[in-house]
Amino acid sequence: MQKSKHEHINLRTALLRTEKPRHQFYDWDSLKWLFSHKPKNLLKKNKINSKLLDAVDSLRPWEKCDDKWFLNSLTKDGIHGFRHACRVSIHALSFALTYDKKISKDELEAIMFTGILHDCRRKNDNADSLHGIRTAEWLTKHANILPVHVLSFLPAMKFAISVHNDSYQNIKKRKDYKKFKFFVDVIKVADAVDRYRFPRSDWWFSQHFIVLPVSTQKMSFAFDLAAISELLFFITKNNSKSVSLAWDFLKQKKQPYLNSRILTNLYNFK
Repeated sequence: MQKSKHEHINLRTALLRTEKPRHQFYDWDSLKWLFSHKPKNLLKKNKINSKLLDAVDSLRPWEKCDDKWFLNSLTKDGIHGFRHACRVSIHALSFALTYDKKISKDELEAIMFTGILHDCRRKNDNADSLHGIRTAEWLTKHANILPVHVLSFLPAMKFAISVHNDSYQNIKKRKDYKKFKFFVDVIKVADAVDRYRFPRSDWWFSQHFIVLPVSTQKMSFAFDLAAISELLFFITKNNSKSVSLAWDFLKQKKQPYLNSRILTNLYNFK
């Protein structure tokens, strides 16, 4: 018997198909798959650097991210939307602090906003190759959304956003890459480590596509932040709360190892 073309399929099954859904949202089965497939080489516990703790607790990207910046509500709530933007901004802060020990507070905040904004004008969660350019052009017209003290970094922010989806083979041909290299490299790697959000392991992070080295600790934190915040959004349907609670959970000194057995416990952490 032929299945209806309107059949419900879970996200993992949908992403394994040739034709991917335009808008992508988690379901319980796909979340269970994600939690039960944490790579064995990743750490069981997270120890967050004190500088990153201070930066994230001070800047709180989930409070800076504005629903109105997204092109539509489906992309806002989808797998490239609000939660992804906040996670990328947190990872961007982490990599910026690692690779520039003397980074200023203003530049660090500009890095955070670049992470928040990089995908905000996406049309969907599927192929949208021009979304980086579209977002950079939108930011040119809406620079007033940024704090005045980060506007000196606007050219770097726009360039990093415009090329973040390009390969380094093409990026290195651009004359402005050397000028804005730090922003580009940080946003590229921050975006890449959040690929753990997909319930498809062959799409996960690979060092091959980026230039900044990534430690096992950073990969482990990226997996856990993605898994927990996606689960919490499935429960709460609140983007900001999902990211903030996931951050609070990972800040705990005694945190359980993430696997399918603790999913129920996380229900109570809200």
